[in-house]
Amino acid sequence: MPRPWNAINSDVGHPGLVELIASQKTITWSQVAVADSALDRYLEQVTATHVNGGYLIGRWRAVEYSDTVAWFMSRNRVEDYNLFRVFFDDQAVRNGLSELQIPAPLTEALGFEQQWAGSLCLDGVLAGLIVQGGAYERYKGSAGEAKALATAAVEALTQNRFADFRVDISTAAWTPWFHDIAWDHTLVLTDFANAELTVLCMTDTD
Repeated sequence: MPRPWNAINSDVGHPGLVELIASQKTITWSQVAVADSALDRYLEQVTATHVNGGYLIGRWRAVEYSDTVAWFMSRNRVEDYNLFRVFFDDQAVRNGLSELQIPAPLTEALGFEQQWAGSLCLDGVLAGLIVQGGAYERYKGSAGEAKALATAAVEALTQNRFADFRVDISTAAWTPWFHDIAWDHTLVLTDFANAELTVLCMTDTD
């Protein structure tokens, strides 16, 4: 089994640029089911608030990759490795997120920014997305109820292994699926313990 992305191998030296580029072709991604009743309840509210858009969600595990990939990931060098562009450019990911209509080649600026509190504040982010709502609808319950829904969803997504996760968010309309007005969000949860990426996209329009 490949080395987890949160285990540093001190025996592997800093890879060079040639090794980095070559390693980007070695990653094999396998789609993993992401389903839980608590997550479903939250996503039902995304559907209810983003009535002219909606959401897409998927999870993939890196089942094969080189020591060079592990070197960068174990040190949280996601940007240096250009992980998200490599990930979204993979055919297995394209197939699994076919509705997203990822351009080929992927030339758009993805616009991701790391959330330095990571998964610790993810429940607040998710709660805010349904409380803010889409073009025409907002969450019908209280803010506290929205936070409780989001907290349960985060537990389903992370099993409360907060230290294992990195959270990146983009508000760019980086594929034709997004409506490019005001309600575009892509969240990527990188699980370093399991070498997995979970993607949640939302959009809406008036």
